[in-house]
Amino acid sequence: MREERSLRFSNPFAQEGLWLKGNLHAHTAESDGMLSLRAIAYLYRQNGYDFLAVTDHGKVTDVSGPHTDGLTLLAGEEISVGLSEARTSFHIVAVGLHKPLGVREGSTELDPQAVIDEIRARGGIALLCHPYWSGLSVGDLLRVNGYLGIEVFNSSCFLSIGRGHSLVHWDDLLTRGRPVYGFATDDAHWHFSDHRPPDACYAWIMLKARSRAAEDILNAISEGLFYSSYGPQVKNMAIEAGKITVETSPVKAISFISNAEIGERFTAGDGQLLTAASYRLLGRETYVRVECTDELSKSAWTNPVLVANRA
Repeated sequence: MREERSLRFSNPFAQEGLWLKGNLHAHTAESDGMLSLRAIAYLYRQNGYDFLAVTDHGKVTDVSGPHTDGLTLLAGEEISVGLSEARTSFHIVAVGLHKPLGVREGSTELDPQAVIDEIRARGGIALLCHPYWSGLSVGDLLRVNGYLGIEVFNSSCFLSIGRGHSLVHWDDLLTRGRPVYGFATDDAHWHFSDHRPPDACYAWIMLKARSRAAEDILNAISEGLFYSSYGPQVKNMAIEAGKITVETSPVKAISFISNAEIGERFTAGDGQLLTAASYRLLGRETYVRVECTDELSKSAWTNPVLVANRA
């Protein structure tokens, strides 16, 4: 019997709507950030962002007042709870909340699953923050359910101690059948020094939404209609006849990353750059995601195409 492949992918390039640039993890002086809400909103708007989630620690900062024109502000909260295998905390960002969770920040007794469940019960989106920075294992990530995705890149963690990428965590989850999205965020605090740049306006997601309204932005995030970046642009992605094709801004490499031992990487020759590549499915994949890396070693990531083989 001939085996067919069923592909599942929320393709933002095939949807009607607006491309919006946004960041889903930022702090103000209401917790441990250095800037006021007005100042950080102005900073992001001046740097071309269309939306910003304000996620102060242990509280929901009121974002309803007058702020920079053209920037949609999303209310949220970051909370750290529980204990990992390495005796570190789970950090969870809730986006789309209007009232605080009422959970004690830093509580090691509270199960992170209870926090995720509460976020979802209130209609919010739960993201697991900076797994590499937090010392989380794939076992820790498999222990909890219901989160929409993980931070595969976190600017503050990257610029402060070099633990900003959590790509192995993402692939481990996808390989084990956990279909989560990958987010690039800033975790902005406006922390910097003479040997590190500011941790704001460094990374983003590019989202296809029906409008700039907060509800439409949250819906598009939930549907996975975005890609993540801190450098390259993904211009198009198409799937047809068992082949995935991506078009990008000029980059040094395009990788189609899948299960162990399969996938393919395209690398430009000396003095050359790539703007497109295609990958033909082998039939053994359960997922394929695309990673594009430019000459400055900055990357962009699509969400995974999920592959199910069926007779």
